[in-house]
Amino acid sequence: MYLSYSKLSAFERCPFYYKKIYIERVKLPPKKEFSFGHSLHGALEKFYSGKLLYFLGLKKPTLENLLKYLDEKWVSEGLSEEENQVFRREAVEILKKYFEIFVDGNFRPAWRVEARFSFPVGPHTIGGFIDRIQKRSDGYEIIDYKTHSRIPGISYLEQDMQLPIYFLACTEFFRKKVKTVSYIFLRFMKKISFNTENFDEDAIKQRILQVAETIKNETEFQPKKNIYCELCDFKDSCGLF
Repeated sequence: MYLSYSKLSAFERCPFYYKKIYIERVKLPPKKEFSFGHSLHGALEKFYSGKLLYFLGLKKPTLENLLKYLDEKWVSEGLSEEENQVFRREAVEILKKYFEIFVDGNFRPAWRVEARFSFPVGPHTIGGFIDRIQKRSDGYEIIDYKTHSRIPGISYLEQDMQLPIYFLACTEFFRKKVKTVSYIFLRFMKKISFNTENFDEDAIKQRILQVAETIKNETEFQPKKNIYCELCDFKDSCGLF
């Protein structure tokens, strides 16, 4: 199978949702939260890219540039005219705070942005994109941006497969030593980081293989209660509701 973090986490979270998206391939309407997230991701991607241009002085890490990239990358799908204005104002405020906290006087262009990867795990292939890989003096840091309206509990984040999969991607695909993996929750200006010293590559691969095997053998795809149920697009056809 071709796997991704999104597919694996969707199945672990709710097999019924997985079936709707990845087997029945139900097309979902544009979502304003997705458009908002894509806009911020796009602006930050362009802001941290272009190492040579920064080096040559053709590009500067200024707040004005960051806000200009937001305009260039703005996505309005699923937004009414009023919502578009509200979300844009929020995005501008987020990037202003982000620049003040994470950038001002402490900027380094990324080693990679939207870094695409693909590598084998057993008989399967797992692929995806990493928001940002940052070179540090002691190795590399993986950074993933989140636009959630709330921060999940630390136990949920510790069990989530996203950063461990990205850690494996840097090891297996990019051949880089990752010291730290981090989430930045943009609406809260909160960075949560994990040291990779305790990451067990074999254990991560084994978990991927176990979920893949369960998907392969699944026949019923029963719904499963999780923290995203209230936001689910399939509540009307879900037995739990």
